[in-house]
Amino acid sequence: MKQNRFVVLIVLGLISLRCDPFEQLSATETQLELPETPFNYNVAGATDQQVTLGRVLFYDSRLSVNNSVSCGSCHKQALAFSDNTQFSRGFENRVTTRNSMPIQNIISFVFQPKIEKPDSGIVIISDSTFNEQDQPAGYLPGVVNPPDFFLKSTSLFWDGRETELESMVTRPIMNHIEMGIHDLEMLAKKLSVIPEYQSLFVNAFGEEEITSRHLALGLSSFLLSIRSNQSKFDKIFDNPDFNGVSASLSVNEEQGRELFFNKFNCNSCHELNGFANIGLDAVAQDAGQSLVTGNPLDAGKFKIPSLRNVQLTGPYMHDGRFKTLEDVLDHYSNGITNNTNLDSRLRGLDGRAKQLNISPSEKKAIISFLNTLTDHEMTTDPKLSNPFRAN
Repeated sequence: MKQNRFVVLIVLGLISLRCDPFEQLSATETQLELPETPFNYNVAGATDQQVTLGRVLFYDSRLSVNNSVSCGSCHKQALAFSDNTQFSRGFENRVTTRNSMPIQNIISFVFQPKIEKPDSGIVIISDSTFNEQDQPAGYLPGVVNPPDFFLKSTSLFWDGRETELESMVTRPIMNHIEMGIHDLEMLAKKLSVIPEYQSLFVNAFGEEEITSRHLALGLSSFLLSIRSNQSKFDKIFDNPDFNGVSASLSVNEEQGRELFFNKFNCNSCHELNGFANIGLDAVAQDAGQSLVTGNPLDAGKFKIPSLRNVQLTGPYMHDGRFKTLEDVLDHYSNGITNNTNLDSRLRGLDGRAKQLNISPSEKKAIISFLNTLTDHEMTTDPKLSNPFRAN
């Protein structure tokens, strides 16, 4: 009797797992659907065929050791390519140790229009891009060996342990918790016997041989296509009749903008997306950036994520400890601890942790403003969606 009850519990558990609205079917349960003419991705330094290949790779669970997990399993389009759980689950239902970061605008490379009103605070959602004159010598759109975007480095992952996108995209694949592949060349051989990949790689790189290098380039190209620039706040600045942010934001949103940029100066950290210890714990439970730098002064420092689509990317912080934006603001209001490495911007004149004492109405206004950074076009764009459909 007990044994039967145990079997029933297992079956019910499996059924509940399949009820996850964000769950992806295995590639073996699906068929690939791509348009006859590739989408126009407009990724500098990469062809549309390369990005198409990357899109397929991103959503293909066959890139994991047991065909169960894809990159898209932990980076869901509907959630601005973040995850809706504190810690994601890998190929054997193993649990990660950090929250999945959103991967929109992961590296700045797209030419963006100049902003004529820098005092408006647009920097919080624009990335530090380089202008045409900053392009490497011999820049030609479509050059693929290698695409020129790999010449621009940035700090990747919560601890900044990678600076090159091409290397970063292979880390989850080879991680012992996430996807479990130990040899990228063996993965390339695995993909080489799958008929649809043969034509995809030929179209992308003009070669029949499937290599780990081409796999990394394809994935990187797709990640670079995940751009967010169509939020309400973006559209205010794209409007040629723009007369000031307050003209298009609601009263509550405008109040939140003023609080964010002025009274509480949140933008002093978020404009650069650097690293900071924000006093989550008196003693850091995760060493963070110091694991990379070896500097004890970096203990508890983590990359400051973009606030684009922040309405969709909870739970928040490197360990996903805060479920809501209200929880985050509660921390900054009266929860900052006196960690030895606490960022100076979060210390008062007495050297101790600031208590910002954000009122309930101010929290509501700030969240209203942050919601204007949500880009619903990106989260529903067919070009970025899962190309595998259930049979």
